[in-house]
Amino acid sequence: MRNDLTYSLLPGQGACLDMQAKHKAFIGGIGSGKTFFGALWAMMQSQGKGDGMVLSPTYRMLEDVTQKEFFGFLERHGATYHHDRSRGQVITPQGTIFLRSAENPDRLRGPNLTWAWGDEAALWREETFKVLLGRLRMNNAHSLYTTTPAGFNWLWKYFVDEPGDRFRYVQGSSRENPHLDAEFVNDLEDAYSTEFAAQEIEGRFVAFEGMIYSEFNRHVHVQDFDVPDGWPRYRAIDYGYTNPLVCLWGATDEDGRLYIYNEHYQRKQLIAQHAATINGYETSEYAWTVADHDAQDNAEMGSHGISPTSAKKDVTIGIQRVKARLEVQKDKRPRMYIHPRCVNLIKEIDLYRWAPMAKTGGNAKEAPVKELDHAMDALRYMVMELDNGSFVFI
Repeated sequence: MRNDLTYSLLPGQGACLDMQAKHKAFIGGIGSGKTFFGALWAMMQSQGKGDGMVLSPTYRMLEDVTQKEFFGFLERHGATYHHDRSRGQVITPQGTIFLRSAENPDRLRGPNLTWAWGDEAALWREETFKVLLGRLRMNNAHSLYTTTPAGFNWLWKYFVDEPGDRFRYVQGSSRENPHLDAEFVNDLEDAYSTEFAAQEIEGRFVAFEGMIYSEFNRHVHVQDFDVPDGWPRYRAIDYGYTNPLVCLWGATDEDGRLYIYNEHYQRKQLIAQHAATINGYETSEYAWTVADHDAQDNAEMGSHGISPTSAKKDVTIGIQRVKARLEVQKDKRPRMYIHPRCVNLIKEIDLYRWAPMAKTGGNAKEAPVKELDHAMDALRYMVMELDNGSFVFI
């Protein structure tokens, strides 16, 4: 094990490393070095006796980002370990490190932990956090959470509003990271309003007024489910490059209820790369795929075996259709459910809001704020195509 490597930490990273607290959080903007710091911290903890856990909002995020960064540190420092992929474990001479998704809190039960690192924790449900705290029970157990905020949710409650002695946090800005592309922060500033910039760049907790989907309730609409083979399946795509390209997968049951069961949400990739990911998710047949009206992007998707039809794009009608599906019906169930792995879709629903009337011309019709809304567009495309201009209550 090499201990001679040194790292030049950013201000927020250094402050979080030095901070003394049982449970601490590095809360920062996009690209502020959160995951890098979390993986470094986890590697340091793994050299002490005891079992640990590394968590990410979904297994895809865990594999693509979180554990990849963690393994990078283990390799650079010459750590002795064995990765048991089938069990989601890393075995070291000091103990076992469990690699887990935050999608299903009950699957975290069992291990007795000395430490835990949770990446992008603001996208978790509060129940996941509570279950994890219950597992941290060995050898003066402690934990770290690295994340960009997502409104005044449970993270704000524990670490800011009612922190006590056990919970402390540090904020970090995207601007602190000299390793980012020169235009990265400028692109974000151009795309975001003051409120979103404060959250996504500066890592601040901010309030968003005028929530569009006020019917949305995580306890009602976010459910763990499996999609049977016989249900018809659909996809909806909203294109982007600097902003994310989003693909949503949905299916309907015998009563026409919609189940959103997966998402692809990725910035700064070519269409060919997106298409490879989308095609690689599953081998199912789809009743249809709808997408934005960009002819060039649709043609390129078609060349990779994905042939979308043009989406119905009336924003006002589309929002009303989505709101109708979120409404709890007489059978005490909504007409749409979302799987916990669709973390970006869930985040956008929480943040999607009406623009102040002054920005829409005073007497003009209401319009949503055009930022962090690409999953919202894809969701609207799917619902509009599915309901085809009508909606049946059951």
